[in-house]
Amino acid sequence: MKTQILHSAILVLFIFCCSIFSYGQMPAAISIEPENATVYDEVTLTFDVDEACFEAGSLSGLPYIAIHSGVTINGSIWQNVINFDGTGANGQTPILTLNPDDTYSITYIPFEFYGFPSGSNVTQICAVFNNGNNWNQDGRDFEPGGANCMDFFIPILPGTPPEPGLNSIVPNEGSHGETLSVQIFGVNTHFTNATTQLWLSKEAETINFDSFYAANDTLISAQLTIPEDATLGFWDLNVETPEDGLMTLVDGFKILSQGGVMPAAISIDPPDATAYDELTLTFDPTEACFESGTLVGASQVYIHSGVTLITGEKWQYVIPFDSIGANGQTADLTDNGNGTWSITYTPYEFYGFENGTVVTEICAVFNNGTWDLDGRDFEPGTSNCMDFFIPLNYEQTKINEIILSAVNIYPNPVGEQLNIVSEGNYGFFEIYNQLGDRVRFEKTVNSSCTQYDVSHFSPGLYFICLRDFEGKVIWVKFIKD
Repeated sequence: MKTQILHSAILVLFIFCCSIFSYGQMPAAISIEPENATVYDEVTLTFDVDEACFEAGSLSGLPYIAIHSGVTINGSIWQNVINFDGTGANGQTPILTLNPDDTYSITYIPFEFYGFPSGSNVTQICAVFNNGNNWNQDGRDFEPGGANCMDFFIPILPGTPPEPGLNSIVPNEGSHGETLSVQIFGVNTHFTNATTQLWLSKEAETINFDSFYAANDTLISAQLTIPEDATLGFWDLNVETPEDGLMTLVDGFKILSQGGVMPAAISIDPPDATAYDELTLTFDPTEACFESGTLVGASQVYIHSGVTLITGEKWQYVIPFDSIGANGQTADLTDNGNGTWSITYTPYEFYGFENGTVVTEICAVFNNGTWDLDGRDFEPGTSNCMDFFIPLNYEQTKINEIILSAVNIYPNPVGEQLNIVSEGNYGFFEIYNQLGDRVRFEKTVNSSCTQYDVSHFSPGLYFICLRDFEGKVIWVKFIKD
């Protein structure tokens, strides 16, 4: 009886020890949120450089770092390796961004990033960190009880494979008339060339892809041409296969406008004006559609208007025709004496939207001070009336704050290395994308020329915010090629 009890105790202890060995202890320099995450969960992996071992040079103080990593499958370490200067199986770059507390983080789904087969017995993330360029600076774990360095082996739970679905589309936005080569990433999917179908949808509208081929079970390469008249904003990506059924990535693709078509009744001077420029908007009633009565020959014309945001939301920051703008300007137009009417204003000041907001259109309807007489646009190809949507050149949007000569950035546009020269000592440095998401944060900016690597940024418009210790803010913009 005692022997049986002893054998049972040994068996329990063996199972417990094996469980500890397979899962392991979290390294002091690493944390994962959520703590009990599996390889199929979205996790945030945070690296604390102060707790790390360095063979070459410390990573402390860098604007970002990279992770060179793989996974342990069935006890075999460093499988499905993603190089620090490569991209994951889902197209994600292996970059960790700087946090306000000087730690670095990356948020990703290990299953999608490393691309191992569904159901694999993955127990660890294997990792070493560097500066994103070379191994002159690195971050590793300490060997147990010693000062020597070793690779990180970060425990994670194997978890249960997810249902088939879509992960992402890259790139995930485009403009009217643009033809894009895109890649669509699936999770646990079964893409095949003969039976897979894919399209974009937004309410009753659909856009089919020009052509595509399934590179493998979880990756499609495709061509997409965006129609000139497609509705702006977010569209759902749809992929259907006989085995997986219909899979939808909600709001997976965003359609932008790089100007669009100017309504026949409207002109803007200068024609490439942005929402931050002073512009003269001219309305010709003879080219307009009227639901009540014509404005031709009216004694006065007013504009009832708002703006369209880059997210596709129309009629935002509305200024009624009988009200005044955020800058105190009235909404009446001036008679030009030739049958047309004009108003000169700066949309940013008139509508009062937040500084840095990217605006793609002015939304407008005209009247005579009441709705007895009105002026609208024609629906394309019909005699029906619709609101005016007047395109602005948002590609050249600039922030309307005083740009002090004490700050200079170059080159602009930039491909890889961005230089910032400032005479003052600023306490905080931030970079935001067009949607207002912060993509970089640092505590200090030196008064001398400082260089930042932006090679991993997606092409587009970015805004730099410099803050001094007295709360003073300076904004500058740059374009990433």
